[in-house]
Amino acid sequence: MKEGRKRLRAGYCYMLAGVVGVASTGSSRADSAPQSAATLDWRMREFLTPQQMTTLEPQCRGTYVEPEYGFVNAPSTASTSDNEALRAHSDSLVSPSESAMRLQGNVKAQQGAWWLEADQVELDRQTNVVDLQGLKAARAPGLLLHGDTARYNLDSKDFTLSDASYLIHQRHARGDAERISSADAQLVRIEDGSYTTCDPMHNDWSIAASEIILDREQGEGTAKHMTLRVKDVPVMYFPYLRFPIDDRRKSGFLYPTIGTSNTGRGMSFGIPYYFNLAPDYDATYSPLYMHGRGLLSELEGRWLTEDTYSELRLGYIAHDSEFSKENPDESGRRWALDFTNRYDVSENWRSTIDYNVVSDKDYLNDLNRTLEIQQETHIKRSWDVTYLGGGYSFKSHVQGYQTVDDDIVDNDRPYMLLPQLSFGWGRDFDPVAFGLESEFTYFWRDDENLDPAKDQQVVGARWRTQPSLKLPLSTTWGYLTPKLRLDHTDYQLEQRATGLDESISRTVPFYSLDAGMYFDRTLTLFGDEYNQSLEPRLFYVYSPEQDQDDIPDFDTSVATFSYSQLYKEDRFVGGDRVGDNNRLTLGVTSRFNDRATGAERLRASVGQIFYYEDQQVGLGTEGLSDESESPWAGELVWRPNDRFDFKVEGLWDWQERQTEKGATTLAFHDPEYRKLLNLSHRYTHNDLEQSDVSVLFPVTDSVSVLGRWFFDLVNHRTIGTMAGVEYNDCCWRFQVIARSFLKDADDTENSEMDHGVFLRFQLRGLGNIGSRFEDVMAKEMRNFNERETYRTERYQW
Repeated sequence: MKEGRKRLRAGYCYMLAGVVGVASTGSSRADSAPQSAATLDWRMREFLTPQQMTTLEPQCRGTYVEPEYGFVNAPSTASTSDNEALRAHSDSLVSPSESAMRLQGNVKAQQGAWWLEADQVELDRQTNVVDLQGLKAARAPGLLLHGDTARYNLDSKDFTLSDASYLIHQRHARGDAERISSADAQLVRIEDGSYTTCDPMHNDWSIAASEIILDREQGEGTAKHMTLRVKDVPVMYFPYLRFPIDDRRKSGFLYPTIGTSNTGRGMSFGIPYYFNLAPDYDATYSPLYMHGRGLLSELEGRWLTEDTYSELRLGYIAHDSEFSKENPDESGRRWALDFTNRYDVSENWRSTIDYNVVSDKDYLNDLNRTLEIQQETHIKRSWDVTYLGGGYSFKSHVQGYQTVDDDIVDNDRPYMLLPQLSFGWGRDFDPVAFGLESEFTYFWRDDENLDPAKDQQVVGARWRTQPSLKLPLSTTWGYLTPKLRLDHTDYQLEQRATGLDESISRTVPFYSLDAGMYFDRTLTLFGDEYNQSLEPRLFYVYSPEQDQDDIPDFDTSVATFSYSQLYKEDRFVGGDRVGDNNRLTLGVTSRFNDRATGAERLRASVGQIFYYEDQQVGLGTEGLSDESESPWAGELVWRPNDRFDFKVEGLWDWQERQTEKGATTLAFHDPEYRKLLNLSHRYTHNDLEQSDVSVLFPVTDSVSVLGRWFFDLVNHRTIGTMAGVEYNDCCWRFQVIARSFLKDADDTENSEMDHGVFLRFQLRGLGNIGSRFEDVMAKEMRNFNERETYRTERYQW
């Protein structure tokens, strides 16, 4: 044969452009070329392995499986060195000239990250350009390209395909294009093409654009002249759109928020924009037009370093038309701000700031979308500096309030803490243990409209010191702890009413004894082994009565009696009252612990307090009692597994044979959070009885219904309802709920229902179109947020 025209027999290994081949090929595929990149790696669910099924949702028909490929003993496909050899195998080789080679029949080639399969390959040695006919597959890790014809540059590793399709396995993303070019497998440029995460042959939604660039190295995609299509019907146009193709943050428009306007008519619509300003700080601007109100602007900024984290959120509307109608004397300009900061000054020191302010009491209900401010009568703002280490603790706490309801009289408004300084110390000196708690607080509030004759203008300082000494004695079967605590408080007051002291001191000793025993046994129930314990407990406390009527009430209240109060030393919360005690608590607890895991599966506790003297110290009439014994207090907690949670707690007056207070809650979810059930009932004798039911249940693999009913059994009225439906496909999800709730549930005559509709349209791999859906559902249904987190992490939404 002539030089340059020599043929090599099928299956022989050869050199191309001075590159050494290998000994054998990888696994082969069928000779017939697939229609697209997506169908090439698509596997129906019945052909998946159990491991592959773990990331497949029940409604999905299948998933993409990236096969193993490459020559045996070839360099790793993760390598991208410019000097890598091209290794190839084919049925035959023809060399038409000194500068050209043609490979024919089942051609397989590998260079660096690229693996190629084609019917025919022609190589130009002078330009190092390869032309491929009948391209079956061009693979790189996580990427598959398919096309009619293709060109590949051996030097730059650039690929160009015509009449092409592509598949990105990790994002479940695929598409077609007139032309696809790829630079070193990391940058994919799609011309006149599409993008979707739906299954092959099921284009429920897709992006069609004149140009789509998928930058795998940066983790983002961009589209020019983009049209969002639903079932090939255009529904939305963007001249330019940037979207993520992995979990990294990128600047660009986020998906629109759509909802109903709470003015009773019309819609709300907004398009947030995210600014990825730097690795350690970012911002989001969220303009929202609300029909009947106007343009609401919200801005969120975040800053994160190794030692500090800050968030600032602002909300502003220049003129709220609906608010101006309801409040003719107001300008209609409304705003809100919340700021949080955590700064770890050192290993032991930390600073925490939480500042909140709103323009009016109805802002949060009418306008708030992103601000994290609790809907309260008195909005708190605080600054804490704390130290912890070496057996010592220190805290500086500054706290103020904004009372948003102007109808609250000044005397009922809380005091500001300017500041509150706390110190703690504890140390064991075997066999005794010492402790010290000390707190200094200066209380202040505006006294302009307060009555000095009623001692309403009083402000001043309180210094409370509580040293303690205890002797903890314990064995494996029980414990005994006698304790002595001294509660001493000094007041230096200002602006007191005539005749009342400005300097007051109070010292009250506390003597307590805490004792318990522990018995256990092993037993088998329903085939499982448990460790059952029986834990009787005795708790006695004595503190003498001391007249405290002249001491003002800055921050003190009487704790609500419940099971948790059985073993507390005092019935008061705060430092302005110290209770008189001569009482004994008897109680018992039994636990069932799984012997295999140690998890507590059942806990039942009951106890009662016996009073040997009347309780004479109170806040007005609160805290006073002449009863000789308390109601029985108990709780039952049953968690047979990690999916079921049942709790009952309450107070039982055995003399009156009636329940004084009770609460029952049940929460259940299946392993995949496809079913949620929450039941609760609250009862207070002669005051309150409410039931609350919420449920999410799958009707089919794709359709779920959800609802909630919150009912007042005393006044026979509905407090709130929620009903909705959810549709899940493998590449999109739609959720809509209608919600109604009483604006003021305490007003039994004039409270009105507030109604709202919330929706979310989620496109897999792109984002959400909706408004406040997650925030609403977190409040409406227990475990709903856990469901969303589980779904995102497991199924990579």
